[in-house]
Amino acid sequence: MVASAKAGWAQQWTNPAAYGVYVNANAAGSARGDALVDELVTAGGNAVVFDVKDRLGRLSYTSKVALARAIGASGEATIDRPAELVGSWRDRGMYVIARLTCFHDVLLAQQRSGFAPLSRQGAGVWSERGTPNWVDPALPEVQQYLVDLALEVAGFGVDEIQLDYVRFPTEGRIEDAVFSFDPAVLSKSAVITDFVRRMRTALEPTGARLSADIFGVTAWGSLADIKTVGQDVDDLLDYLDAVSPMLYPSHFADGFGRISSPVAHPYYFLYQGCQRLRKRAADHGVEVRPWIQAFDYRVSKYDATYITEQLYGAEDGGARGWLLWNSASRYPFEITAIAHFMAGIALGLSQDERLPKPVEISPK
Repeated sequence: MVASAKAGWAQQWTNPAAYGVYVNANAAGSARGDALVDELVTAGGNAVVFDVKDRLGRLSYTSKVALARAIGASGEATIDRPAELVGSWRDRGMYVIARLTCFHDVLLAQQRSGFAPLSRQGAGVWSERGTPNWVDPALPEVQQYLVDLALEVAGFGVDEIQLDYVRFPTEGRIEDAVFSFDPAVLSKSAVITDFVRRMRTALEPTGARLSADIFGVTAWGSLADIKTVGQDVDDLLDYLDAVSPMLYPSHFADGFGRISSPVAHPYYFLYQGCQRLRKRAADHGVEVRPWIQAFDYRVSKYDATYITEQLYGAEDGGARGWLLWNSASRYPFEITAIAHFMAGIALGLSQDERLPKPVEISPK
């Protein structure tokens, strides 16, 4: 653990729990972002997560970082005066979180092929689906680029830097990817943990807090998942202020945990995931703040109840706040659902409806 970090953590609970939504770069750089913030304030929310770097590698602001300038990362910047924007949101009582996508970076992988994993087949760089889109998490140059961007963004006055895609790829022919470290000597989780440690140390003088998004399944602690993704939560907790598991019910495979259809049980999976992580995070003084599924993927009846059931699950599971994710940043009824939840008038399902019936396992 970074020694100086402990002093900051001792005061962390003076920060309010963060109840917020994701605002993408286009919305953040337009009047729609301010309108969302106003709606959220009225609903009782207090946090906004906005993109500073997305999974395509695009920056939402004009960067002075040399590598960002060299690859044209700010070519589609939508935020003209980021420090002013952050200041205006904070003046409205918002806790402002800057989302920094890490190792899924299409622009960097294509502009600097030497930063991408290699193909074991000798066909150049590796990619998930034919187009380079990941960079090698173990390369010092890649890590330094992210640290430089985080330091620049911390200068805008954000409260927190949130690391997303802080992991190894999980799709495509993973066995064909060759990274710049010997897996017999160093594990993927060690690479990711070392990077987060490096980021923590760099950010310490700025006062910005640090969080990370993690796969929802990591809450269950499967060794196979840790080896693939490289996210060992127990190690990462040493260097974070908050952790945001992506506990989207739709992203659990049918049959997971002997539940035939996880997507049909939003309360259960938020409750279970938060409860499992909270027990491990408490010893480190780390907040568990899950992402809430605010989109209809695989959901047969996506409505306000689907949102509030997740909020109830997170709260009952011991989470300290939550964040709603919709990639388009469209929340036509979700912010009203937040308002009802915060006011204590949101209707929920009965416990019998919330709890799934485990799939029976036939005897051999």
